[in-house]
Amino acid sequence: MGKKKPIPEEDLIIPPQDNRICGVICVCQLTFVLSTVAIVYLTVAIYMPSSRAFESGIDETPVMCTTTRTLNQDACEWGSCGEWCLSKTSGACIQIYVHLRMNGSSLLFTNCTNSANKTCYGIDQENAKKSRCIADECKNLTGTFNCSAGMCINITDAFECVFKNTDPPLKCSGRRGKITCIDITGLFSCNRGTCRKIRTPYNCDRRCVDIPTRNKNMILLSGDKVYLSQCSSAIDMETKQEVWNEAEDKVIMSSCYSIQNTSLGIEAIDCVNGSVLEKTELTDLTNFTYLSYLHYAVSKPIKVIAPLEQDLTLSNESRLMINLEGCVNTLQDECKEFLKEFGKDGTDHNARARFPCYYSKSKMQQVVARFSLETTYRQFVVGFFVPTILFGVSCLTLIFCQRTIVVGDDARMRFVGCANKNPVVANGGAKNQDKANSGDGGGGGDSAGKSNHTMRSMNDIRASSSTLSGAPSLTMSKPSLNNSKASLTHSRQSMNVSDGEERPPTREELIAEFLDKAKFYTSLCLGTTAILSVFAFLFLIPFVVDPAISTIVADYDPVPVTCVVTDHVYAEGMRNCTWSSCREGCTTAAIRCHQLLVNYTKVAFHEWHQHPRDLDSIEWDVMDTKFLVNTEGCGYPPRVNCSEFAKQYGYSHVGEPFPCYYSRAYPEIVVARYSWDDNLKHLILSLIIPNVLFAVSIGVLSYWYCPCCDKACHKSPRVYAEKYPTKENKLLCRSDDEEDELDY
Repeated sequence: MGKKKPIPEEDLIIPPQDNRICGVICVCQLTFVLSTVAIVYLTVAIYMPSSRAFESGIDETPVMCTTTRTLNQDACEWGSCGEWCLSKTSGACIQIYVHLRMNGSSLLFTNCTNSANKTCYGIDQENAKKSRCIADECKNLTGTFNCSAGMCINITDAFECVFKNTDPPLKCSGRRGKITCIDITGLFSCNRGTCRKIRTPYNCDRRCVDIPTRNKNMILLSGDKVYLSQCSSAIDMETKQEVWNEAEDKVIMSSCYSIQNTSLGIEAIDCVNGSVLEKTELTDLTNFTYLSYLHYAVSKPIKVIAPLEQDLTLSNESRLMINLEGCVNTLQDECKEFLKEFGKDGTDHNARARFPCYYSKSKMQQVVARFSLETTYRQFVVGFFVPTILFGVSCLTLIFCQRTIVVGDDARMRFVGCANKNPVVANGGAKNQDKANSGDGGGGGDSAGKSNHTMRSMNDIRASSSTLSGAPSLTMSKPSLNNSKASLTHSRQSMNVSDGEERPPTREELIAEFLDKAKFYTSLCLGTTAILSVFAFLFLIPFVVDPAISTIVADYDPVPVTCVVTDHVYAEGMRNCTWSSCREGCTTAAIRCHQLLVNYTKVAFHEWHQHPRDLDSIEWDVMDTKFLVNTEGCGYPPRVNCSEFAKQYGYSHVGEPFPCYYSRAYPEIVVARYSWDDNLKHLILSLIIPNVLFAVSIGVLSYWYCPCCDKACHKSPRVYAEKYPTKENKLLCRSDDEEDELDY
């Protein structure tokens, strides 16, 4: 079958639109909406934080902080780090307190030989093997254990603890052993499952031995590391003065933040507690604990070498935050790494975290780990000017289009400029359009202008007559015979008006102009509504639609059955939190989690409540299955508060029956909250509201601006016949031609 010939443009009932005009308007509308959303978001993410940073008065010169306490709070007013600033958690958080002081000395050790270093590793809390008492794993504990909320870590191989007093023994073995030790916390000395809590004071030293001290006259401590060497002198890098020399025949000791071996020698940064020690106090080999004892108790402090830490103290306890907001927006688990690095407070008997920080002299109670006015200023400039310029350009372009673009009766948008906004009447196609819109071809005087004006009016009438059966225009006006006569009468009347006089607009013209403006702004609002409804629907899919559909597919029993928690584990770290019964926030992985396992029977809870039964004799339908707060196992405060959830079902409530809902499609899924009515209501609203708004907006815009839609809505029973002029139109055109000849 042959290819269909394209219809010539002059024969089309509705001429094609100018893609350039349509494209500019669509791009400007999209840019206008996106830039507006960006400005609203950046107000919270950049503008307000930048303003607070500029007014904070924080000095960009870093000082030193040492972590003193790290607390896990169930309900807190502030947190050291949050993963998302727009949804700061109101539940559990981690608070870090630090010791704030000025910087110490920077020393350069010259002519160093016979260097050595030793790293004394402690217990890796994240990767160490843990014994869960609730799982009956504490019944055979033997040695020294550091326990937290019923989870114990063996530290016998890494630390040697010396103590005198203990609490009464707790028997973690036997039938009720796991209940007895379900929440033990502290340092315990255990023997075959019988544990005694070690009372303070006690001393736990790391078993870091075989540190070579023979022929060493320089010993530097840096966290868990020890640096030793034979050097000739020590020079203060700021004053360039020699503060120690090997001729003194004494060992120099200090605690430094960082130690680097360079071409000039060994550089030690931020050194405090400088001292000298007699060589007779050292043997060939020693251990980490004895070196620490020599440094703080035996050696003689020398402030010239490095000042004492207490002399540099600015604040004994200050709040540490990752930045002024206490949160980040990257969603890349920055807080996990931050808490792992800066949360070392020594409770695990490892070295405390020591790091540069920033503070304001007017507010020493709060310090930040990250601060840079240059970076803040650069982010503010980019975040302010880019969306603002895009917003201004798109808005001005839309206003310019509204003032300079008109829609003719042929449903075509044309650029006519600001001076002349009279609607252009259909003229039969693109070829005649150029002639109709062109100026006078020559001649002068009023008669030439009137003649050209009359000829243009006649051409417009003929074009209107030839397209009488066409689709209606964007202003809903349908050309007819009466309109053609009115146009001819108007053109003749306009010839009687002199060129110097300006005819005032009629009432109909004012109304038409007002309707054009109203239509433009309505179109702008409808386009914005359509775009926002799309974004809203995309946002609702993961947060409402998907969980609601998953809940429907799971087919939960609407009658609550009876559940009993058999195991409650509180874990920290990505490796330990492979799943969680409750998470505050569904977009990021949990770094702290509560994991609850339950047994359930299909006996309705109200029946169980009326006729209680013995838990040991009940036959459970499903045992040790995961218990979730809802289908997704996550939510947002205040509706979901994981701390309250754990208190309600875990801890001391383990073993108590409570109502729950199980999935008839997946029996291993058990949730604490379920409501068919609420789930269905949220699903219907999230599907109907954005989609209806989008459909209505697109429907109205299509009806106004899409020629095919307009033609389909105004179909005539004489579709084929109306392609040709009627007899009345032919007679009218012939009479008009005769009148024109008489006028000339």
